[in-house]
Amino acid sequence: MVILSEKTSSLIPSQLTCCDFSFRYSGLVSKIIFGVAKGMDYKPGNTFTPGSNHHTWNAVLLNGVWELVDTRFARRPILTGATGGSNMQYEMDDHFFMTNPQKFIYTHFPDESKWQMLDPLVSMETFCNMPVMTPHFFALGMDLLSHKLAYVHSSGKAIIELKYPKSKRLHLTFSVLGDNGAEEIDGVKLVRYAMLEANNGKVTFRLRLPLKGKYAFIVYAKEDNPNKTDNMFAQVCEYQIEQEDVLVPKPCPYPPCAYQSWGPGIAFYQFNMFTETVSALIKTQNGMAKFQIDTPKPMQFRTRLVQYHETSDFEGYVTHKIQGLATMFTITAPSKGEFGLEIYAKDPDTESKKMRHVAQYLILCEEDIQTVQLPKLPSGFLGLQPMLVKFGVSTITHSDPVIHTDSNLLEIRFGTSQNMRFTTSLFETETKTEYSEYVFIQSETNVITLLVCLPKTGFFTFCVHGNLLTDNSQQIPGLFNYLIHCKEKKVDAIPYPKQYGFWKEGCSMIEPLAIKPILETKVVPFKVRIPRATTVAVVVNNDWTPLNHTEGGLWEGEIHIEPAVQGGTKTVLVASFGDDQSKYATLLEYNL
Repeated sequence: MVILSEKTSSLIPSQLTCCDFSFRYSGLVSKIIFGVAKGMDYKPGNTFTPGSNHHTWNAVLLNGVWELVDTRFARRPILTGATGGSNMQYEMDDHFFMTNPQKFIYTHFPDESKWQMLDPLVSMETFCNMPVMTPHFFALGMDLLSHKLAYVHSSGKAIIELKYPKSKRLHLTFSVLGDNGAEEIDGVKLVRYAMLEANNGKVTFRLRLPLKGKYAFIVYAKEDNPNKTDNMFAQVCEYQIEQEDVLVPKPCPYPPCAYQSWGPGIAFYQFNMFTETVSALIKTQNGMAKFQIDTPKPMQFRTRLVQYHETSDFEGYVTHKIQGLATMFTITAPSKGEFGLEIYAKDPDTESKKMRHVAQYLILCEEDIQTVQLPKLPSGFLGLQPMLVKFGVSTITHSDPVIHTDSNLLEIRFGTSQNMRFTTSLFETETKTEYSEYVFIQSETNVITLLVCLPKTGFFTFCVHGNLLTDNSQQIPGLFNYLIHCKEKKVDAIPYPKQYGFWKEGCSMIEPLAIKPILETKVVPFKVRIPRATTVAVVVNNDWTPLNHTEGGLWEGEIHIEPAVQGGTKTVLVASFGDDQSKYATLLEYNL
């Protein structure tokens, strides 16, 4: 808030005389008050000499009650350019009309104590040591909670608390300046050594400054009002921090998250979200933490976990599971220390691809833990993708994107509300070696089953894609991305047959899922479900064997497979879907 200083106001005494005359001309009883006032250049701890008439204002008698008025401070200067002069304009600040004496005393100290209109009276020393509070502070309905004086003495950590009406939603930010006006120490912004949390009418600032000395701590705020185009941050109060001691070991900056404000944010409430975890600080138990966010409709979420010492994000250490309108977040701390958790969300029914920052939490792990270190992955890569919700697909078996398994054989199932065509990719995370032949896709009514047989232990990235059968485009968007950690190989990994397009349109194999290399002639039973097929056959090195259609809707038969004399044995499952029995589509191809 920009207001006239006492130096400037003392140069124009005639204005007050004119104002006093206007009050009297209007038939009002008016009194000129002499004293001192805190202007825009005032800093906490500056002193005044009583009786020197630095500033004057009025007391006006209205309905038998004396009201305080300062028309000079109410004439607020606004800079419309880089400098003053012709670019200086003015607007009225009604805070200085009929101001509550308990608020007026923060900026005005009368020579005659009776014009404080307070009981008990405030001394000059207390007046000088009060925090600098601007009219914007009172306009937002804010108040002091923890520190009534401007000086905050800190012996390592300092906590400053303010209050605001629970009915308001405020955006807050702050700045921290060294005694010489410096914004940084050793290349790190001083604001990184502080965090703010605003919730349920209370603002909490936590500071752990890295060096002894004096610091200016300035708070800015604005009310959440999307209809106001010129809604800008304005200063609300200022403190002087006396850092008398420093934490041992030397404190690190808080995690480098996107916003200074922690806990549920403005967008959280705009989406009408709810959580019982209102504190921005979450401590782990056994290296893990969980909390839930409830939403009025299904939402898409993305998370980001960061730490000061790391230059990249910790992808995979945060998972979320959606059950109806509740989303459960699970955080596994990568190690002992502090981590910043950012949560982003969007309404899947909107066309916007932008996800909004809805909450931010400080995850504190004070335990010595042995966490499985995950490979580095791009932020937001794991978990459900936007098209999963749009297509009405849901996870049946594995909703967590990070799978730790004691077996190399998995069965991952998805529920579908429409006829879908799925495809997948599987590769070793570190080497990028592809192993897609170890995935088999089974399609049934409203269920897609993915059989995964990992060829060895380690980390694998498994990507699931899909599209509607009615979509004739070549696009197959991503639906869900997994990170699979295979700790033990329990079964032999035999490549599944290669699957062609028609197979992915509702087909499923009862047997054989895979065929081992053979050393002698072998009879292999086939049992398969192929909707809409009119003829089905198995072709072994150009030798055709038709399958029989049973009453249960399956195609069955026994196929004689001989060991290859030279090269491999190619076994192909084909089907005809129309009246023309001469046209067959390849569904599966086994290479022995």
